[in-house]
Amino acid sequence: MTDRKARGSAWRVVSALFVSVSLAVGLGGCTGIPRDGVVHAGNDIAPDDNPAPVFLPALPQKDASPESILRGFIDASSSPENNYDIARQFLAPAFQSIWDPTVGVTVDNGSGRTLTVIDDATTTLVAVTPIAEVDQSGEYREVDASPVPLRYEFAQIGGQWRISAAPDGTVIDENTFNDVFSAQPVYFYDPGFRFLVPDLRWFPRGASAPTKLVNAVLSGPSAWLTGAVATAFPEGSELTADAVQVVGRQAMVDLNSEALNADRQTLQRMKAQLVASLPRGLTVEITIDQNSQSITALESGAPLVDPRVDARALVLRGDEFGFLAATGQSITALDGLSDTIAQLAPTAVTLASGQASAAVLARDGVYVVRAGDDPKLLDARAGLLAPSIDNDRFVWSVPANDPSALVVYSPTGEATLLPTPWPEATSIAALKVSRDGSRLIALLGTGAETRFVIASIIRTGAVPTGIGAPVLLASGGGVGRDATWIDELTVASLSTLPSGEARIVVQQIGGVSTILESSLSSRFIVGSNSVRDLRALTDTGSLEVQRGAGWQARIDKVTLLATQQGLGG
Repeated sequence: MTDRKARGSAWRVVSALFVSVSLAVGLGGCTGIPRDGVVHAGNDIAPDDNPAPVFLPALPQKDASPESILRGFIDASSSPENNYDIARQFLAPAFQSIWDPTVGVTVDNGSGRTLTVIDDATTTLVAVTPIAEVDQSGEYREVDASPVPLRYEFAQIGGQWRISAAPDGTVIDENTFNDVFSAQPVYFYDPGFRFLVPDLRWFPRGASAPTKLVNAVLSGPSAWLTGAVATAFPEGSELTADAVQVVGRQAMVDLNSEALNADRQTLQRMKAQLVASLPRGLTVEITIDQNSQSITALESGAPLVDPRVDARALVLRGDEFGFLAATGQSITALDGLSDTIAQLAPTAVTLASGQASAAVLARDGVYVVRAGDDPKLLDARAGLLAPSIDNDRFVWSVPANDPSALVVYSPTGEATLLPTPWPEATSIAALKVSRDGSRLIALLGTGAETRFVIASIIRTGAVPTGIGAPVLLASGGGVGRDATWIDELTVASLSTLPSGEARIVVQQIGGVSTILESSLSSRFIVGSNSVRDLRALTDTGSLEVQRGAGWQARIDKVTLLATQQGLGG
């Protein structure tokens, strides 16, 4: 490797250490709409089964200058093997056990770093500009920050320069970060134990990853999901050993005696939760205080993970409502629903999971339509948004000019005004409940700004009773038009820029955001089962789909593009 490449590698990992100041924010909630955040073009997430890259950073060189020691330390900080053993060798002996690289990671773009030497070469300041942060629990958050100075101090030990003080954590450029770290959702249950709800975490690849993932499950969900999801593990459950042993493709998880409080069904749910949370292909054996447990698969009611929808577009075209054929222009009607929905001349439809009921926005308000029944008007207020409907058949409805007036209608039609956590919002362009029913996204206006947020749904039994503190997602700026769920971890927003151009931003919840090439006149977007299957409806009624790097018209004269909540249910 040339010296230039070595130096480039060093600065890609430029010491990570602004984290201790800023990572405490994480994805935690706050009162009102959070205001920090920015769109960054993100790299694809590495598959779970990618092998951990092998980094062989150099050891400290004899008679190296403070600058060389600093560069070597930064380079070595990219390798977490053996508790960052090589990086610690650049530290003074008294500081080796003090420095804590695990408090978090600052991710920057690797450019614009500056180094300033002060105090006769005994102190160096390194400035980095973070674009994202990962905290100790593996939660990732995009940020928009100014350059941050990191202070390193040096001392001579036996005539050799070593680092005697440095910030905790590590700083890594985004390319190296995507090589070293891997994203994996850990899962928690919805309150009814029907769905597994993802909570994305980022940890270094390698042998320690299963241990970190299991500990993440045992430690509970991210702050913003607290109160909306449940865990199968009894309170106080912990690992009895420092590491989860993986033998072949089986993860050996030994829990303390607190887990003895679990009955047979709870043990089955614990195992299902761990299997979903570990990388694909791993099985799980749970023991308690080294005593084996006979845990069979759930006999009934296995939880759903990442509910799917019908891959066909659901549209209203002329007087026909139904699924558009994959080839051609024929439409397949929904038995007991399509004719009734079409007769309402709707402007928006959300089809419930199971495809036997729908929430419909028509000229005179929001209706619920059930197969074989007459439509029932639920909400006659003016200026309503496209309604949402959850797995328990509660219909969510809110006026576009009054985001605080969110009303939820029970299956029997009882209306409840639900408190909202965005008091400063003056308008709302979209509100969509996730397919697992535990989360919602909202595209809000606050004066001249657009804010795209996600929040948890608090329930008592099946009844929605509150919304958690919102977490800011990336948006495209401009005027918010629409938003949609793509899968359990991916959402998208559509906005119109001052130039008139439409912009679609895809956001992985707890991960990176990406600006998509957008159709110029898109006005509505609807997710399917992947980013590539995202659909757009233009203001001229053209249904457009992604082809290569752009969009292509699929069919014209489409009045509306409907949202689906799932196949089952």
